[in-house]
Amino acid sequence: MQFIGNKKISSILNVSLKKGVLNHAYIFSGPERVGKFTLARMFALGAIGGGEFDLDVDVADKDALLDLIVVKPEIVEKNKVSKQRDIAIDSIREAKLKLSLFPYRGKYKILIVDDAHRLNVSAQNALLKILEEPNPTTIIILVTHEIDRILATLLSRSQVVNFSLASDREILENENFRDVAALSIGRPGLARLLLDNEDEKNFRQQAHGQFEKVITGSMNERFTLAEEYSKDIVKTLEKLNIWIWEMRKKALSGAENEWVSAYERIEKIQNVLSILKRTNSNARLILETLFMDM
Repeated sequence: MQFIGNKKISSILNVSLKKGVLNHAYIFSGPERVGKFTLARMFALGAIGGGEFDLDVDVADKDALLDLIVVKPEIVEKNKVSKQRDIAIDSIREAKLKLSLFPYRGKYKILIVDDAHRLNVSAQNALLKILEEPNPTTIIILVTHEIDRILATLLSRSQVVNFSLASDREILENENFRDVAALSIGRPGLARLLLDNEDEKNFRQQAHGQFEKVITGSMNERFTLAEEYSKDIVKTLEKLNIWIWEMRKKALSGAENEWVSAYERIEKIQNVLSILKRTNSNARLILETLFMDM
């Protein structure tokens, strides 16, 4: 599998694998779907196997997978609204028990926590206790796009690896992505998903159209869209990120007054993203206010 973007990071991690110089804890931080989890898995399987990256991450050695533990949030639906559930301390206790066993295949047992910002405080403190008494056969990798929600004590005990969006040129290096590069908003993981998922592709195209409707549509159209968006917060967060990408492109290609207007809108959307992710506030009211102010 060709890993796209963040080549410096993959190179540095590969060198550390070859030299056998590994930390007990890493935090892979950066935008969503830029390959953080994919690279974490490749890195983990390489460490377990005692070599370089396992590029064929979909057909990994079954024995190596026995030493890889993955924890991630559940997506739950309540009142027809989909949201991620926080990762509770029980999940970390279960992972700790698995980590305490001797590796089945190689030198290490490795825990990857995807969307680690969804760890509640008790779960993060449980992880901290593991790091305070490190086992020489244990490596922990936290994957997050909201590093500010990770406890400072965990940050101080981890090597932070900062990922960035891929450029259009990097994404277009893979010829298969030519038809979906514009919809992938700098995220190779999303480009890969769009190739195989027509529904996701239609979802992205719809989001682009709805962005224009909010900018130019009537108040009634905006209220109707806010009601629709309030019913599925997970998808709404993704659509709002698409809008931010659109406005950044407009800002970079437009005149100064357009640049100022675009970044004012970006700031408003980012504020709403933060509220929707972290609170149980009235999503419909928040979105109506945003759409009226666009």
